[in-house]
Amino acid sequence: MFKGEFNVHGVFDQPVDEGAMLFDRLEYPSSMPERVQRRMIDASKRFLEHIGFDNGCFNAEFMWDEESDQLWLVEFNTRISQSHSEMFIMVDGMSNHEVAIDIALGERPSMANRQGQFPVAAKCLIPQKREDAIVKRIPSQQELAELRERFPGTLVRLDIEPGMRLSDLANQDSFSYHIGTIYLGADTHEELRQRYQACLDTLHFEFDYV
Repeated sequence: MFKGEFNVHGVFDQPVDEGAMLFDRLEYPSSMPERVQRRMIDASKRFLEHIGFDNGCFNAEFMWDEESDQLWLVEFNTRISQSHSEMFIMVDGMSNHEVAIDIALGERPSMANRQGQFPVAAKCLIPQKREDAIVKRIPSQQELAELRERFPGTLVRLDIEPGMRLSDLANQDSFSYHIGTIYLGADTHEELRQRYQACLDTLHFEFDYV
């Protein structure tokens, strides 16, 4: 929101694959039907205008049931989401941080559109089964470099190192441990999912289970 003007700079998906128990990735741009995206955008606009929110960034989370075509509002945050920044850079060529800076400086925000390296991008979690363990081995820098060579633009951020105990990790869910994050770019959403699986198959970890 800038001086009463409402704008949306991106719509993301957090898909749940059939049979999966986790929201394991974010994908950008959204592949949902345009009519569903418009409903979310319209609901966001009406809500922010109703509460008088202005001159600030926001992100809103919705849940869509494809079978019933029902839409639920989960939450609003009056800030940008840093989880989206790398994907904005990959697809649009600039970070959403720049929008926040423009608004803070009293300037009309301007976001590049599809000027990045990839048509689609994803932020993917690296899961580990929910069983406490001591980390013995993580992928080497050479292995990560080979993965980047195989899939250009790939960024892997690990949250563990040898000697750490998984139960000491913060902000975990009850299904599995999240031991790192993979940022990927691709030409299609299907290719994103294939690359994500290939990365999980390639990254080699070892654990001593407690």
